[in-house]
Parts: sequence; C-alpha cells; structure tokens
Amino acid sequence: MPNSIPLGELTITRGPTAKQRFERLASKAWFTRKISLLLPVEGLSQEDKVQLASRIQLQRHSFELEDVSLDALGDPVFVTAMGRWRIAAISQGDRGQSGNVLALLPQRLIAALQEPSYRRLGLEEAMPGAGQLEQKYLPHGQRHVFVDLPVSKTRAKRAAAAGEVVTSRWQALVEPLREKISMVAYCDKEPDPPYDFLPLQSSWATVRQQEVPVHARYLSLKTGPARLGPSSARPPLEQLVLNPALWSRPDARRPKADFPEAYGAACEDLLDWLGALQLDLEQHLDGELWQVSEPNPLEPEKSEEVLLWTMGESLMGPSQILHALKICQDALRSQAWFILSIWGAEDAPMSHHGGAHSFDITGAHHAHLISMKGHEAQSLLIEEANCLHSTA
Repeated sequence: MPNSIPLGELTITRGPTAKQRFERLASKAWFTRKISLLLPVEGLSQEDKVQLASRIQLQRHSFELEDVSLDALGDPVFVTAMGRWRIAAISQGDRGQSGNVLALLPQRLIAALQEPSYRRLGLEEAMPGAGQLEQKYLPHGQRHVFVDLPVSKTRAKRAAAAGEVVTSRWQALVEPLREKISMVAYCDKEPDPPYDFLPLQSSWATVRQQEVPVHARYLSLKTGPARLGPSSARPPLEQLVLNPALWSRPDARRPKADFPEAYGAACEDLLDWLGALQLDLEQHLDGELWQVSEPNPLEPEKSEEVLLWTMGESLMGPSQILHALKICQDALRSQAWFILSIWGAEDAPMSHHGGAHSFDITGAHHAHLISMKGHEAQSLLIEEANCLHSTA
C-alpha cells in the first residue's frame, strides 16, 4: 500500500450532460445527509417566498431504530414494507472507527465489514464496485457485501417440501447470533400517516420518529467594490458555467495554457464559498474564482436577494433530491440561476455512483449542480469524492 493517500477526486461536467448526470447521481443517493439550494427570489412577495420555501420539502420524517434484532430486518412483513415505501437506513455508532457499516436499501442489505465481522455474518456476495475499491486504499481485510432480504423461491420450495417455517437467507445467517443494531431510517416514498416500523419493535427495540430539520434564510449577494466576503459577495457564476475559457492564461514560458488547473481551482473556490455560506463564515476572495471579475471602484454596488434553503443533518434520498431539482427548474422561468447541492454520508457503504464506498479522513462525498436561465444545456456539475469510492 502506498505511503500517502490522495485526498479525493474532483469531477467537472459541463454541457447538456451535466443535469442528466446529476439526475443519475440523485437516483442512487440513498444515504444523503444534507441537501441545500441557493435560489434568487427577486420580485417575489413575502408570501410567495414563504410558499416557495415550503414547497421544496417533500420528506418530513426520519426514524431512529434502536436495539433492533438483526434477524428482524428480514421479517417478511418489514421486507414488503421496504419495497412499498422505499425504506433505506444506515447503522449508527462508531461506524468510521470500527470499519463496520450496515445499511438498508429497498429489500436489500449492504455492508462494509472488517474481516472478523465479515466471517461472523457469513455474507459472500460482493457489492458492485467492490473489486475497484480493493485495488485502491481500502483498509486491509475490509469487504463490501450485500444480501437480498426477500425469501428466495428456492428456499420457499425447500421449506414447503420439508414442512418447515420459511426463512430468508439473512435470517438463517444471523438468527443464531442474537445481535442487535441501531439505525437511522427514512421512507423515500413517505406514507401519511408515517410508517410505524412495527415489525421491528419489541420489548427491547424502540422506534423514534423525528422531523427532518429544515432551515431557510435570505441573503443579499453583492457585486461591486463593497463585497467583503463570501456571505455578501456574489461569485461570477455566469462566467464559470458559460465561459470557462476565461481561466485559460497562456504563458510564454509554457506553450500550453494552464486552463484545466485554473478552472478546476475556480470550481474548488466555489465549493469553499458554498461551505462558507453554510457556516456563515467570512474569508478573503483571492482565489482563481474571483480573478475574472475584479470589482470596479467606479461601478455602483448591486445586490441580489437569494434564498438559502437547507435540509438536514438527517438521512434523505432520491425522491427529495429530484423534487428539489424540479422546484429549481420551475423557478428558472422567472429567476436567473440556481445551485443545488447534496452531501452524502461519508461512511455510507454505497456511493452516489451506486458502487462500493468506504470512509476516509477527507469526508468528501458531495455534488453541486449550477444552472442558468436559458442556458440549461450549459449547466455545470461539480462532484467531489474521496479516494474510497467506486461506480456500479
């Protein structure tokens, strides 16, 4: 194994495929911990602003499942509900430290396990992308595996022929272990009233329903000489999306322009700016992003009111992300641009690309879509992933 581990990978997609790629990512983003969008609200009344912020939220609840028996995850009633309500979940606890993470997709269990746990549970099927991960910087002995939770037709026939109670392969593997697990869960297709997770409840197991945190605040982004920091300055989004050649600076000493490096640095600067907005921080605007739009002291200051809407920290999935994307696209009829961002759980066993994924110290597992009014074909998607990710 190499002595140094890379900090991650930055992927930039421009043109007509950017939005399509984001939609594909969203469809596999089952373990999203945070969603945020930045959207101008110029010309909207206060009532319209409140209605807009309210429409963005689709998912209302998440659930804490505490001390649930492992074999209960294979309960046929619960497995049916998983498919019906598109239930997903991820284990709680010292996931990154222990190296063991169990997660649920609709009717499938996936896991990142250290070798002792892998051998104890007896899971064998490798997750898509697991081979890619093993060639990278995966901790020694860690495996990415899955098991389908429904009872197979073969097991059902054998049980019927023997006059035995039918059980799934997962139940047969873990029932003798008598182990328990705590998880955070949600319903991607949320019923009304909310699903009660009754098959998982027992004298020792509890289910606690929680409202997903949502925050909305309004910012005034400024262009001109008075911009002071990321909480007030508006980046040159149009140039970044539509004219990346502005970051190409030929050098007589270097016949080839340094466009890729400079433009990539500008995209990284945008991610820093978005992070500063989330944390309400100030910083100096001296990166590549800001070099193409130096403020003119003679130019009057201009401001743009925007909505910063954030959902999380919690657990969310594809339906909420795609719903937020539709709201943003509808808003482009009257507004100039939007930025939609998603952050995945850093230690989720599956990446936004649908492949095996593991925890590393960078925590990078996020994607950001920037679109302009009238220029949807020239949207920009910025993805950042740690080195321990793969594609399906």
